[in-house]
Amino acid sequence: MLKTIINKFKINKRYRDIFLQYIHRGENVPLSIGALVVCAFCFVIFLIATFSQIPISHPWLKITTDEGLVSYTKTILYNPQIPVMILIIYILGKGYSFLLLIAYLIIGFFVWPVFVFGGGLGYVHNYLFGYLLGFAFAILISGTIFKINMCFKTRCLGALFGVLAIHICGFFYCIFLAMFKVINFNLIFPIVSTVSGSKFIYDIIISLATVTVAPYIKNLFWVCMKPKADNKNRLKNARKRNQIVSDYINQTRKNYN
Repeated sequence: MLKTIINKFKINKRYRDIFLQYIHRGENVPLSIGALVVCAFCFVIFLIATFSQIPISHPWLKITTDEGLVSYTKTILYNPQIPVMILIIYILGKGYSFLLLIAYLIIGFFVWPVFVFGGGLGYVHNYLFGYLLGFAFAILISGTIFKINMCFKTRCLGALFGVLAIHICGFFYCIFLAMFKVINFNLIFPIVSTVSGSKFIYDIIISLATVTVAPYIKNLFWVCMKPKADNKNRLKNARKRNQIVSDYINQTRKNYN
């Protein structure tokens, strides 16, 4: 988008080269203070998403014994934690996303109850902890797919497999807890239908919408995260241009004299 605007308005080549350096082209996120600042910002956004409840209303069908098939409006409180994580994976890549998740788990276990239903080491007995473990698989899978290329189809596949990884991990973790008699086997499907259910569909739809705008959001953050090598190249090119101008001036003076 930025590149199209630059070409449309025919910006001077010198400034066009500077602007184009701030467009992300699939480079890895470097280890820099700017990248750590963006990582901290994403961590705050993730915490906000953890405790957010967005009311969403949609038509729903229900079968009753008296009236048969009845349509009505259903309202759910949607938690956007999973789409936000998908966006963070795209912005930060696998390395920093794992760092964010590890920091989140450490804080939740030992510092502050930042998980959905509390915190502490006892949270591993909660069926929702399986979904937190699913974030690690989503980072690995989605981060790898996002790295292949930046086309829309690849971004959609990364979001889809990331959401699937989280919900599948949550389902198998419920089975794991039931095997050790932490929860009853009869509660597995009610839990999964409650935690996933229609939320799974919303997670996919909103995650697909998120990765649609993700490249533009990453370009905004790329100003802070871009590799320092670009700055060195820009300085080198500026010195080269200055040298050319200086040589031209000196040659002009010699010809004049």
